[in-house]
Amino acid sequence: MALEQGETGGTGPLLGEIRMRIRSIALMLGSTALATSLLAAPVVAADYPVLRGSQIEDAPPAPSFGSSNWEGFYFGGTAGYVTGQFDAEKQSQMLTKAIFGNSVVSTSGSGLYNFGRASKDKVNFGGFVGYNTAFGDAVLGVEAEYLRLNIQTDQRGSNGAVFENLFSTTVQSSPSTEPLNTQTAIGVAGRTTNKIDDMVMLKARAGYAFGNFMPFANIGLAVGRISTNAQMAQGHATIENYSSFNTVDQNGTITRTTFAGTNTIGRPDATAITRATQISSGYVPGIALGAGIDALLGDNILFRAEYNRIYFSDYKGVNAVVDTARVGAGLKF
Repeated sequence: MALEQGETGGTGPLLGEIRMRIRSIALMLGSTALATSLLAAPVVAADYPVLRGSQIEDAPPAPSFGSSNWEGFYFGGTAGYVTGQFDAEKQSQMLTKAIFGNSVVSTSGSGLYNFGRASKDKVNFGGFVGYNTAFGDAVLGVEAEYLRLNIQTDQRGSNGAVFENLFSTTVQSSPSTEPLNTQTAIGVAGRTTNKIDDMVMLKARAGYAFGNFMPFANIGLAVGRISTNAQMAQGHATIENYSSFNTVDQNGTITRTTFAGTNTIGRPDATAITRATQISSGYVPGIALGAGIDALLGDNILFRAEYNRIYFSDYKGVNAVVDTARVGAGLKF
């Protein structure tokens, strides 16, 4: 009985020690798990910023103006304002040479009257058709355009002057007169009407697209239908002045009589009126330079604002320059 109690009593301390061992092991396992989780946590935390940082560090997308297809055929109409300027000075010089020729009065009379520059403003209408090819945002194209101008200028005027001693006097000591000098009156009058009915331009265009907007520049050839009607006339007359004359009596005695004033006699051999006319119409080439901007509404509706200057070649002594500013609308395919 004492033995059993002794065994039982001896067993109590052993069980307590076992329980303490178990608690120690449990604490160790818990510490190990906690340490493991703490060691693992930085790895997960380190991975998260990497994923988040990859989103922040990506370059932002470039600003977009929208996307439009500028390639293809297009056509439309325009309305605007045109200024036509005609320089007819060379034409008047040609006509002046014709009316004076090589006469004695040509040197003095040829500078009396010349045509100059005249301009006219007017509303105009037209149409265009073209084709564009795109190379990225760069756009190249060709275009044909017709403009109805019907613009006309009219110049007219006259001038006159008196010149001394353009003609020599009659022989001195003639039987009846003794001229002192000659006076020649010259008058010149002229008129020129110049007109451009219409013109056609064939242009090469280069532009750069910003989405639905495309500024552009162009250069090309132009052909205009022009007409001119010019006339010029001159007239001149010469008189001789004299202040004395000789008389002969029956005995042959010569007596000189002097006038208090001055008398004149006409010079029929130094009087003339001549005219020259130039009437012509035809086609004249030119060079067109310009710039503008196109805009697309959707994929097919086209709007435009454009300016062009056209330099035409000489036509019958007339040089023409045309400036056009216009807006237009059309369709693109």
